[in-house]
Amino acid sequence: MLNAQAGRSVFDSLAMPSTGSSSAMSEFRRLKHGVLAMVLSLSCGCATAARPAAGATPPKPVAAEQDCFAVGETKARELCFSQKPDEDIAECERMRPFACKPYRDMHRLDQELAALIRDLSARASQRYAAYAKDDTAYVSDLSAYLAASDKAWAASRDADCLLEPFAQGMSRREAGDLTEACRVERTQARIAQLKELFSALK
Repeated sequence: MLNAQAGRSVFDSLAMPSTGSSSAMSEFRRLKHGVLAMVLSLSCGCATAARPAAGATPPKPVAAEQDCFAVGETKARELCFSQKPDEDIAECERMRPFACKPYRDMHRLDQELAALIRDLSARASQRYAAYAKDDTAYVSDLSAYLAASDKAWAASRDADCLLEPFAQGMSRREAGDLTEACRVERTQARIAQLKELFSALK
């Protein structure tokens, strides 16, 4: 609208030549058409700038901070707390002991344990590769036994840690967090045990 008004003001200032010469009239028409083209160009340019490009993706709103306490599934809650800053975890533990830190720690320990088992299996395969000459299944059996041991241990850990808070008479509301704290303690011990068991691979 502003450009159109400006165009009209320019046209108003272009008075018709008082002379009747054809050259003056021709020059006036060229000037008039030039001004009209300029006004239209500016109008189109402004309209284009004000309108978002076709197909452009609108900016996404910033996601609200996730409430880890609202996450029901244990693995998902562990992942959620693992993404929180350490200062937030410390503040949470101060207000609600065992409500945050065990979940954060359990996520990290799960990753550490899985990496350790992969590393031990790979190192054992290299260290005992010569055994394949007389016992072709030695290395593959070792890896299978390690995997089976870890699976059985994890099941035993989880069952014992579910039992522990109830055996101690803790409330059901507290039991979940105490179970997670128990899992952290047992997993730390398992990592130390495996490192000691495979100390010959150092």
